[in-house]
Amino acid sequence: MSGSPATFNLIHEPWLPLCRRSGEVEWVAPWQVTDRIDSDPFVAIVAPRADFVGSLTELLIGLMSTAAAPQDDRDWRRLGSEPPLPEHLRARFSTIAHAFDLDGPGPRFMQDLDPDFGGETREAGTLLIDAPGDNTLRKNTDIFVKRGGASALCRSAAAMALYTLQTYAPSGGTGYRTSLRGGGPLTTLVVLGDRLWDRVWPNVETVERIAAREVGQTHGAAADIFPWLAPARTSEKSGRATTAADAHPLQVYWGMPRRIRLEFSAADGDRCTLLDRDDPVLVRGFKTRNLGVNYTEGWQHPLSPYYRTKTGGPLLPVHGQPGNVGYRHWLGLVMEDAERGRVPAGCVRHVLQQPHRIRAGDFRLWAFGFDLDNMKARGWIDSEIPLHDLDDPDLRERVLDHATALVRSSQATASALTMAVKKAWFSRPADARGDFGSIAERFWRLTETAFRASVQALRHQTGEDEVSEDPGTALREAWRTTIERAALAVFDDLAPTQGLEHTAMERLVKARFDLTATLRGGGKLGEQLFRHLSLLTPQQRKARPTARGAAV
Repeated sequence: MSGSPATFNLIHEPWLPLCRRSGEVEWVAPWQVTDRIDSDPFVAIVAPRADFVGSLTELLIGLMSTAAAPQDDRDWRRLGSEPPLPEHLRARFSTIAHAFDLDGPGPRFMQDLDPDFGGETREAGTLLIDAPGDNTLRKNTDIFVKRGGASALCRSAAAMALYTLQTYAPSGGTGYRTSLRGGGPLTTLVVLGDRLWDRVWPNVETVERIAAREVGQTHGAAADIFPWLAPARTSEKSGRATTAADAHPLQVYWGMPRRIRLEFSAADGDRCTLLDRDDPVLVRGFKTRNLGVNYTEGWQHPLSPYYRTKTGGPLLPVHGQPGNVGYRHWLGLVMEDAERGRVPAGCVRHVLQQPHRIRAGDFRLWAFGFDLDNMKARGWIDSEIPLHDLDDPDLRERVLDHATALVRSSQATASALTMAVKKAWFSRPADARGDFGSIAERFWRLTETAFRASVQALRHQTGEDEVSEDPGTALREAWRTTIERAALAVFDDLAPTQGLEHTAMERLVKARFDLTATLRGGGKLGEQLFRHLSLLTPQQRKARPTARGAAV
């Protein structure tokens, strides 16, 4: 075992709270994740916070990719259905255990190597990303998230909080660096079943994929993977940035933007205020200073989707936004959205490209991450999108094309709906200021179930309909009717006629008339909507020549 007997090592210590299918909760070491997987497998991480659940899942993926990565896709598929024994994982993880001492005299997990680096002292609870900031505490405005909620952390809780902060770090003031993916990145994982293993292993990289992400020269030193094993690569004004060419590609799982040293002391009868757990050693505070590792261009984290702001521009990580993830995000999260420059996470693309059967009903996309406004955490996003059996290449292409058509037509409808509501509300809608995103948000929520049903129906269609060689035409016709009804329902709810003056009534009636016309193929936006669905507008049908050359 690495370090002295008193050292708390995150490979060997039972510090992860996992729940079995039977409902039993156990504290285990990471290598025990496959324990009793055939009889009573672990199905969930039961950490006290949702962001800990997300980050600890990423930690397990990072451990597997770093110390137990399969050589190629064939090994990856085999181990997905035949998980390695705990003792095998223990042997593999032990090869990197020297980098996972949370305390002790040597290098400490995710902490600055220099024990005398100075810096200011902060309370342990400020490790939590949504903890009240200094300005909030000074103004006494910590109303919803109170101070002092995590004043003393056991070593398990401290490790969870530290890894979560370093992995999702928001901007923290002048010189306090954000995570390798920026502040509050969105993570998207593929889930292939109900076991915890089915959440972790599908997203583990192969040796081949890791090597393909190498930029520049080969980085073989352990500190190139685990930056806390060497003096901090600081980023003063005259300092340096850290690009993908400056480190091993595996550092994406172990990025350390913040310079932190946890302060350990005897519990003296106190308990962990976050886990309500006994530990002879507690963390009540930590030292920190700014100008840590400044991760810049070139990094592509395999667990996050990316986007471009312009053609040929750099890929930037997608961050969480208000509202949960749903089918409107299908393009960019599940498949590439070339029109908007969005690329799904590498782990998602990898699974979709696999020539093996995925069990219907078990294939899901799990998206999570903070919705941050600069340094403030506005919320936590946590959604699962059901996907579908895409084993057959032809079926896969049809499903993806169908889903794309539905999403594109909904985008056009949401735009038309927002425009119509603004016209009903304001005499000069173009000059209206404010956030009108909630209008479209209601439409997306209203049509979520119908989207899933339409995609599922396409999977089960085997014959051709009567009007087209494309078996999805009838479904797309039905979808157009669905989104028209949904858009008009939202409009009528947001722009009621009761109590309106004559002028406002005229404005509302015209706005609804224009919206209806658009939803039935009128104008450029209406033609675009029908084009996305590969349908003819009523006007185009009338103008279409018959077999004898006359218009229909």
